[in-house]
Amino acid sequence: MVDITAFVELFRATGVALVGTGLIAGLVAVSVAAGYRWLTTHSPPTGVAAFVGLSFVSIYLLSVVIRHDGFFAGVAFDHHYSAWYLLATALLCGVVATAGGRLGDRIVCQIGDINRIDRRDDVAELVRSARLGVDIQLPETIEDADGYRSVERSTRRAVAESTVRLPYGLSASERRRRIATHIEYAYGISYADVQLADDGSVDRVLVGNRSSGLSSMLPPATVAVAIYVEPAAAAGLGDPVEIRSAESGRLVATGTVRTITDSIATVIVDRDHAGTLSDTATYRLVTEPDDATDGYAFASRIRTLEETVLRWSVDVDGPLVGEFIGWLPGRVLVLGRDGRYLPIPDENETLEPGDELWILASPTEIDAFDPATNSAKTQA
Repeated sequence: MVDITAFVELFRATGVALVGTGLIAGLVAVSVAAGYRWLTTHSPPTGVAAFVGLSFVSIYLLSVVIRHDGFFAGVAFDHHYSAWYLLATALLCGVVATAGGRLGDRIVCQIGDINRIDRRDDVAELVRSARLGVDIQLPETIEDADGYRSVERSTRRAVAESTVRLPYGLSASERRRRIATHIEYAYGISYADVQLADDGSVDRVLVGNRSSGLSSMLPPATVAVAIYVEPAAAAGLGDPVEIRSAESGRLVATGTVRTITDSIATVIVDRDHAGTLSDTATYRLVTEPDDATDGYAFASRIRTLEETVLRWSVDVDGPLVGEFIGWLPGRVLVLGRDGRYLPIPDENETLEPGDELWILASPTEIDAFDPATNSAKTQA
């Protein structure tokens, strides 16, 4: 005779188990799809979210079988009821995981304002023809940006005539920003500037790489040397120091501190004195009685900016003579005149023949400036 109470209890346990495994599959699928869309902005590959969700459920069921020799108490693993339960679980979890993957994808698209048209089949082409998405082709010539290191020719060839897919309806500034960001991330370029034509197509692309290392920041005829120093050296970035032997106290060289990390200091010294410093000896840094400079910290900060520093000269009888500094693009950092250097000059300062200017500006601002007025322009 069938035990009704046992049957009802088994049916209840089966329902709870199905709901629990379905929730596991759905939550895992939502997380996988949402994470993939958030990190890549592309839709996850078909079936991946459902597969990962079913995998988690399979691992859970396997652990239940190992611990209890079956899915339910009193029901053997090889019983036909276990087979029907396993089949029902696979079907339910597959449906829930598939729906969860789509839900997670849509949630991230809504939160991150991500356009979901990233397919390349006939349906996607039909959608793009309805003006919901556009393909932007880059020009065949990619130019170097002023003030930046040149990008390798092979990289510029890869960028040239490539296609960037964008949502329809973006403003001109947003389109420029997205294309420039795509070029920087896709090709490992430090800086990219995009200029659009009146019809919205890309008219010009400027690319460049920032200088790395200390070489671009070293004064002429100097080198950077790493030496061992006594602990707790009372010197910081930009301090002029005497480098003395820790044993005898003898003065070995003078220089400027670049960095100090534990017992290793990087100092900038004259090229002729670099050979006197040993890579095994320990030295004592003595701060000289002089005002510390924050020039190196300032240079380090500038290197992280999108803008770059360029040097212009004002020609005699050139178009810049008599113009105000505030009329120039960017920000004038230093004005050199008659052997004197004026930092951050006033914007109403009038330019004179022979003046030298160090300007902080982006290549976009420099390129948009009337070429007839920047008679001499070289990289600082």
